[in-house]
Formats: sequence, structure tokens, C-alpha cells
Amino acid sequence: MKIILSFILMLIAQASLAQVHIWTHEDAKKANFPVHMLPEDYEEHESMETMSLVEKSLNAVVASDLNPGISVFAQVLVNQKGSVDYLIFNIEPTNYDRDSLNQVFKKSFSENVTNWKLTEKPQKPFRLTILLRLGKQVIKRQVRQTDSSVVNIEEAIAFKDSLKIKKIFFNQLELKSLPDVIYRFPNTEEIYLSGNELTKVKIEFKRLPRLKQLHLDGNKLTNKNLVLTKNKSLELLNLKENKFTNIPAAARACKNLSSFGLGGNKLSNLSDRSFRKLKKVRDLNFYKSEITILPKGIKKMKGLEVLDLYYNQLESLPASITGLKNLTQLAVSHNQLKALPEHLGRLTNVHTLYAHHNKLSKLPASLAEMKKLNVLDLGYNWFYNFPNEIMALDSLHELDISGNNLPEFPSTLVKFKKLDKVYLRGNPFINKEVEKKYASELKALKGNSVEVFY
Repeated sequence: MKIILSFILMLIAQASLAQVHIWTHEDAKKANFPVHMLPEDYEEHESMETMSLVEKSLNAVVASDLNPGISVFAQVLVNQKGSVDYLIFNIEPTNYDRDSLNQVFKKSFSENVTNWKLTEKPQKPFRLTILLRLGKQVIKRQVRQTDSSVVNIEEAIAFKDSLKIKKIFFNQLELKSLPDVIYRFPNTEEIYLSGNELTKVKIEFKRLPRLKQLHLDGNKLTNKNLVLTKNKSLELLNLKENKFTNIPAAARACKNLSSFGLGGNKLSNLSDRSFRKLKKVRDLNFYKSEITILPKGIKKMKGLEVLDLYYNQLESLPASITGLKNLTQLAVSHNQLKALPEHLGRLTNVHTLYAHHNKLSKLPASLAEMKKLNVLDLGYNWFYNFPNEIMALDSLHELDISGNNLPEFPSTLVKFKKLDKVYLRGNPFINKEVEKKYASELKALKGNSVEVFY
């Protein structure tokens, strides 16, 4: 009887240990949980899959047009089996009944999190911290009032010396249509229409022949509802945070476009043809655009110097990306990459490569050909050994290989001649004995004026 009772108690204890804890900050404090500290055995980590889980849970119960909106700060602690141990959240501001919101969120989190698991088990237990803004956010309007700018429609209508105006600040005015008053100012060089409710925009560049910058971010524009007439003046086009699914045809009307931002759109329809007639674009922003496949047609952007692919869902990069000979900065962090292109070394002008928070465990041999590379970030990947390919990078000034699985201090670091900073945090060899065990290596690096972060 005692044996049976003990067995039942053990099962109850195991079930209790396996239970997901969904707490508010107040709940966590009552349980003496270290809300503002990283618990032992967990490392700080980014995970798009875990972030999507939190977003799904919140979007299920919060209307997209909630006004005023709310901000939710959440911490998710995931164990080595890939399931959630703790989810702790806090709501700001308190315009609504906090207790009611807490109960609604707890229920939604419980329904979505309890039986959830990562697709692939993590290397180590980790914590993800995330801030999500839901509904309409109250953002302080920022404008630059000068003698050559107008900041609202009333002022624009009343302004007498229209040829004097160079900048139009019509951002955050809750505009639902493009005001014709912009055409009063033919010498305008910059127009800011960010954070409005525009669903349709047509710009006649014959009436704005000197327009160099057009900011339309944070609206509701789609591929069909943006029209820009042919022009040679526009250099910067900011279309972030709209409803584009592809590069709009309007961008191809801008013959001298050099900086192009599409981050924050759901670019699900990218194709090889999408990149036509964009040869002069030097800076392309695809940040957080839910891209799963980058078309090989990217190679058509011959003038590209900076490519931002942060926070997407890429499992690979097209080999054609190595044809971007003018590229100087490549950012592919926060994706699902398991390898970099075999001929990456053809990008001989790249001086900065951000590839942290992926699934890389090896590097292409051709990396050695990237002689101008001086910043390399490989943090939070799956490296079990220090990649020897890095040793050929004579110009390297900054190296981050934090959050990997290096079993020993990479003593070869002392051979770098130009290294200024190296980040080693979160590797297995980092412990209380690191300064004693690797005293000679640390001393040698210090003697070479290298800052070591561990």
C-alpha cells in the first residue's frame, strides 16, 4: 500500500513539475520568481517560432483596431525538450480593467501554449523576451518646424511663400486620402506621410520635380493602390509597415531610387521578376517581412550595397546572392539558416556580416576570400568547434561567437593582428574558472589590446 501511495505521489509531483506556469508579473513576484534576472540554466535567446506563439495567443483575443492600443511585455522560458516552462506577462497601459485582461490573456495563453513544442529541440533551455504592441498605439508626433517646412494642412493652405518650402510633415494626422495641397510646393524635397490611414496614393512627379524622399510607412497601402509617375528625382522610398505582398511596380518608375524600405510587410509573392529595373538601389530593407524564400532574381540588383534580411523565415540563401559584387553589408540574422552559400567568398567587398541567431554549424571554405571583412557576428548558432575558416580573415576587427557550443576557449584568437573586440558569452567553457583556466590566452589578447567579453 505504501509503495502504491508513493508511486501516486511521484506521478503527481512529476505532473506538477511539467505544468506550464502562466503568470502575470504580480503572480511571479508572489512566487518569488526572479522576473528581472535570467534564471540559472537558461540563456537569453531569440526564437521566431516562440515569438509567433505569443503573437498568435494575443491576436486571438485582441482586435487589430483596438483603440487605444496596449503593450504586452512577455518572457517565455523554454526547456530543453522544446516546451514552455514559464510564460510571464505584463500589460501597459492600464486604460482597461487589468484584472479582466489578465484573465483573458491567461486563458488564451493556456489554450495555445500548454501542448506546444518547438519544431526542433533547442541546444539549451532559453528565455525569450518580447514586447508586442497591439491595436492603435499613441505615438508622440515628431516634426521639424523650420522656415522651410509645413507641419499640418491648415498651415500649408495659409502659407504664402510656397516656393520656400522644402519639407512637408503630414505624418500622424489620421489622413485617409492624399491632400492635394502638397502640390502647392513644387520645390519640396521631402514628404512625410507616415503613420496615417492611407489606402490609396498617387504622386504626380511633374508637379513635384525636386522630390527626393517619400515616406509612406505605417499606412494601409497595397501593390495596386500605390502609383508613382515616372521620375528621376526620387532617391528614397519608405514603404515599411503597409500591406504590400511584393515589390510594387511604382518603385520601378523611380529611375534613380537608391534607398528602398519594405520591412514589416508580408512579402509572400516575391518572384524573380520582382527585382526588375532596380539596378540603382543601394540599400534594400526587407526587415521582418515573413520571407520564406529569397528569389534568385535578387541578383538583378547590381548596385546593391546594403541588404537587410533580419527576422525572416529563410532556411537558405540563393546562390545568386553571391553575384552582388557591390555588397558591403549583409544582414541575415534571426532566420533559420543551416548553411551560407558555398561561394560566399565572391562577395569580396563585404565588410560587415551579421548572421547571428540561425542554425549554422559550419562555414563555407570560400569565406577566407572575404579579405575586407572586419565585423563578423555568428552568435547564437550551432557551432561545436571554432570555425577554422575565420582564421584567414586578416582584416577582422570584431568577432561575436557568443551563445554557441564551443567546449574550449578558442586559443587561435591570439593570432589575429587587427582584432579589437571578441564576444564569447554563453559557450560551455564559460564558467567561474574561465579566468584561471585560460589566464594565458586572456593575457595574450589583452596584450594585443583586444577587449574580450565573456
